Amino acid sequence: MKKRTHRVARVAALAVTLVALAFAPLAAVPSTTAAYTDTAAAETSPTQTPLLTQTTRMTPTSTYLENTATALQDDGTLWVWGFRGNGLAGNGTLTVPSTAPPSPVVLPNDGYAGRDHRYIVKVAGTSLDNYYPTDINYTGLAALSDDGRVYTWGGSSTNNIMGRPSTPIPYTQPGPVAIPGTVVDLRSTSSVFLALTSTGDLYTWGYAEGRGITGQGTATASSPAPSLILSGVHSIGAGMWNGWAIRGNFDARDPNTGVFWWGWANAGSAYASDPSGDSLGVSRYTPFRSNFLSVYAQTGCDSVGVVMGSAADQCLIRSMTGHYYGNQVNVQGQLLTWGDATNYGTGRAYVSGPVSATPIILAMPNDDPVTAVAPTQDYVQVLGASGQVYIYGRYSFGRGPDPTLGTPSLTNLVTPAQLLPLGSAVTALGGFGYSGTALNADGSFVSWGGGTAGGNNNTYSSIINSWGANSTPTTAVQGLTTMITPGS
Repeated sequence: MKKRTHRVARVAALAVTLVALAFAPLAAVPSTTAAYTDTAAAETSPTQTPLLTQTTRMTPTSTYLENTATALQDDGTLWVWGFRGNGLAGNGTLTVPSTAPPSPVVLPNDGYAGRDHRYIVKVAGTSLDNYYPTDINYTGLAALSDDGRVYTWGGSSTNNIMGRPSTPIPYTQPGPVAIPGTVVDLRSTSSVFLALTSTGDLYTWGYAEGRGITGQGTATASSPAPSLILSGVHSIGAGMWNGWAIRGNFDARDPNTGVFWWGWANAGSAYASDPSGDSLGVSRYTPFRSNFLSVYAQTGCDSVGVVMGSAADQCLIRSMTGHYYGNQVNVQGQLLTWGDATNYGTGRAYVSGPVSATPIILAMPNDDPVTAVAPTQDYVQVLGASGQVYIYGRYSFGRGPDPTLGTPSLTNLVTPAQLLPLGSAVTALGGFGYSGTALNADGSFVSWGGGTAGGNNNTYSSIINSWGANSTPTTAVQGLTTMITPGS
């Protein structure tokens, strides 16, 4: 019998009684526009990157940008390595060799009222289906600053990924995206960015993929600038081909409350399956309420503009993520999963398509409470309260680390297994493409994986063991690799 809190058990039981309810979708809100006057070029001087001269921590980040590794250091500088074509280095250069040392990204200071330089507090990234890393029309990085601005670089305007014009700041440098108000949270799907403001307004921009991932009204709707799709939002999450938004404490009598979703609802249990958890199999092109998930948002969700899972968040739902074959929702340390179990996307053995597409609680070994989830394209990484990391999923392309040896493995993991070589001192996890990253309590930064569009290699050197050029063969899939930073 799986252990769970009394509250989770209670709301799970209530979900069963509500699953037959049907709710109307919310109408899309017209786009709004604003303009910044920031014309400063990105500052990337070594004098503003202390990591070059002293030891500091690099925190792993999660993006849907395959083969471009990112990490945030303590002073708000973003480091980028691996594939750095398309201007992804953020330094004004279109292409930086993948064997070059990591590139620092420091945001422009124009209009900044704080001390020193403008800090990056969160990063998001896209590549089509978290799979095609080199096409400039689908790639891009976005950063949220400590004063609530969003900057983008490393893509093109073809599919509105940048969300801004190419002038006066070119796409090879971080340029501000026009979003009214102060942004508090930034997320990405495999082709769309989401930004939540302090007043609870939710904006999207990017490539709708014919799946309605923008939530802007139709399967293909996409605006060149961020479009307001929902107001009164408490917090947001994002999957591979969808977004989620919590909007007030759930009240079955009020159709404007609960958990909302939009994007691609894969039929049955195929791919990530229906992100609503209701197994409807019908895509939604504007935010639409989920019967099942709304039950977990009955209390603590009535404020707006909150970062999901932060200290200020009082909702039971702590995170909402997804990968190619499944969805993951952390409810107070218990992980709800559903999707395609035939491709090892749910962390449980396959029973049937309908059962796999129905969210249930997935217990970690020893009932370790879940503190963070970092999906890669094909497999899922889970950080427990114990500091241990658990992995499950499809390894045939990703060559994820063997749970016992840490070396690249082809053995698919049906249920969560502890990644023993990492030990029990992990404090943060990240994921991108087929690769994973971890920060240990001692400050060491570990990474693994490195598949390129299923090619099972590390061509772009996103997994390296030193700050300089990669000293291992670039075509080898990497096992657990500790990155040696300056001063270590």
